[in-house]
Amino acid sequence: MFPMSLSKSVKKTHTKRLLVSRKQSHRWPVKQSGSMIVMALFAIIVLALLAGTLINMVSTSSNSVLYEVYGVRAKNAARAGIQELAMTAFPLGTGPQQCNQVISSPTSFSSITGFQACDFTARCITEDINFKGENYRHYRFSSTGSCGFNDIVVNRTLSVDAMQEN
Repeated sequence: MFPMSLSKSVKKTHTKRLLVSRKQSHRWPVKQSGSMIVMALFAIIVLALLAGTLINMVSTSSNSVLYEVYGVRAKNAARAGIQELAMTAFPLGTGPQQCNQVISSPTSFSSITGFQACDFTARCITEDINFKGENYRHYRFSSTGSCGFNDIVVNRTLSVDAMQEN
């Protein structure tokens, strides 16, 4: 290992240095600061907060889609109520009729596909008006449709005005 020309004292010191350096390389540090544990905990907490926020956003998004879908269904239920009243106020083959009435959706209405757990209440008010010497009949239709799921109910109200010359 050592060349022959080296003296014994040089060989001893070189051997001692090798032994000392080998012992020191296998020794654990005397003091550990623990910063890796703190950084790992910080990373875990941050990732958990991000995951919680993401779950909350997905839940909110799915709820808003549900409200939108049931809102459209409630609006269409209200529209059906106005159409039914308009048919009684303006029947085919005869003149306009008075329609001071309130109707509710028939029991068969909720059996229609897309209107399960939906209903409507529609109201018509008729008023005769004289404007600049002309007689008119003013119709005001309003209808409220409501659809529900679980314990949540979504309502939509529509109003339509019509005027007919007498």
